[in-house]
Amino acid sequence: MLLTAIVITQILDPLRILLIGIAYFLSRLVKRPGMGWLGLLAAIVVIAAGFPFVILGQSGDIAWTTTAIGVISNALIVAAMAGLLRLQRWLFQLFV
Repeated sequence: MLLTAIVITQILDPLRILLIGIAYFLSRLVKRPGMGWLGLLAAIVVIAAGFPFVILGQSGDIAWTTTAIGVISNALIVAAMAGLLRLQRWLFQLFV
């Protein structure tokens, strides 16, 4: 139950969503093929590792567990963002 609570808390964290959103939109501006996704992957890991150690002040095993779960949560946020933007483009093409 603890891991589920951590995932839900991380997915609903507004600061995490904002930082992941900024990283996602910056990755779409990159011109070189493949570099945008590489930068987004690095941002997902850095944001996941930064939250427990820097912002929450955790240390030890709980921080590493929170970091590992944070990578999964960040990937879910990115997937939801990408899906919603694809749906928006599809609906815009459908009705315009």
